[in-house]
Amino acid sequence: MATLPHTLAARSLPKIDTIQNGPISRLQPYGSLLLVSSVIVIVLIANILERWLLQKVYGEVYEKLERPENEKRRRSFTYYHIGAVIMLTLLCIGVYPVMHFLVGTADLNTDVVPGPGKRIRVGDLLFTVSQTYSAYYVFELCYRTQFASPLSIAHHIGLLAITQTAISLFGNFIVHPEATIEFYMCMVWGAFDVVVELPIYVSMIIWRVKRTEHRLLSYMAYGCFVWVLLGAFLETSITIFLLHRSWDRWGRVWRVVTPLIFSLWISTQLYGASRLLAMARSEQRKSSKEGEQQVITEPVSELSRSVDGDNGEQDEQSKSKAV
Repeated sequence: MATLPHTLAARSLPKIDTIQNGPISRLQPYGSLLLVSSVIVIVLIANILERWLLQKVYGEVYEKLERPENEKRRRSFTYYHIGAVIMLTLLCIGVYPVMHFLVGTADLNTDVVPGPGKRIRVGDLLFTVSQTYSAYYVFELCYRTQFASPLSIAHHIGLLAITQTAISLFGNFIVHPEATIEFYMCMVWGAFDVVVELPIYVSMIIWRVKRTEHRLLSYMAYGCFVWVLLGAFLETSITIFLLHRSWDRWGRVWRVVTPLIFSLWISTQLYGASRLLAMARSEQRKSSKEGEQQVITEPVSELSRSVDGDNGEQDEQSKSKAV
């Protein structure tokens, strides 16, 4: 019979220190089909948004974005809607299997709903979510083209490379004993990415629609700045803890690759936070200036607003490149 100290010690071990290596899903042979199908669905969503839905919902706001000189802003506006839809979908579908796998008792072969016969397993859902998540970033790399920053492109390429590599390790998991723990880390990072980025996407949509309400935009940008910093701090702390507890299970190559990719990931998050802070300060200055000028004359206030708007657009584009 296990003693109390042994029981407490076993419970204190993180999941990554005890999880066993094994196959990921019976769907792995169909991985390329899932990836391509997900890209096609995202492309269809983008076309529905651009050709019909955004025009119906936003009217004059979107008509201005359709002008040739506003191509960059229109793409960002559409991109944030696509990102919000995909991230919300991943959150709704993946929250249970991801958390059950990361901190619960499930492994990749655990049935989502226990019972007789062949049933959907946790690994099946995680594999599907991973391919959909990868498809979203593949689409973004193709959709944003020259409007994305080099840091953002490097981040997306690194994310796709490590996610797909982690999945490919399951092709021969006996030869690659770090397959499951690498996939575990990918799930940790993906969970943080979805939770942190979804509010940012929604905020950037509001940013475009409420472009003249500088006080609201300032508060919103400050809130997003704090949110991103908090997410980056928690993600870094948890990653360091998990890597430290499982360091002996990693091969030499992965001891270099995993921290390197994560460093690039966090650098992008911190750059995005810096742009949010700049946007918040810019809107705060506009709000203060607008209040002062309204005391003088209304026409002067309107003139100031139109001039200051250009700087705000540049800040917004800098943020859109960072995420």
